[in-house]
Amino acid sequence: MNDLGHGQIWWADLEKVRPVVVLTRASVVPLLSRVLAAPITTTVRGLPTEVPLGSAEGVREGSVANLDNTQLLPVDRLLHPAGRIDAARWPEFCRAMARVMDC
Repeated sequence: MNDLGHGQIWWADLEKVRPVVVLTRASVVPLLSRVLAAPITTTVRGLPTEVPLGSAEGVREGSVANLDNTQLLPVDRLLHPAGRIDAARWPEFCRAMARVMDC
């Protein structure tokens, strides 16, 4: 998987196929068999650990990346790319992850 890294949205096999945001930095992906990813869902709870997403990122309007449910996924569970997070939005993910860890 060339150029796999943080900010990419992939369709993944998570028992059911759903989109995820890859959080692992690209420079280490070739060394790993798993990547850290956050599932994307339309179940919005209004938590500070959710990042709103929509058609600009290649997913359904009203979706969120739920960073409370991040998981290590085997790279072979990533099926195909679906979109990308604009670099200007990446700080939202950093803030949400800091909230996950209560930093």
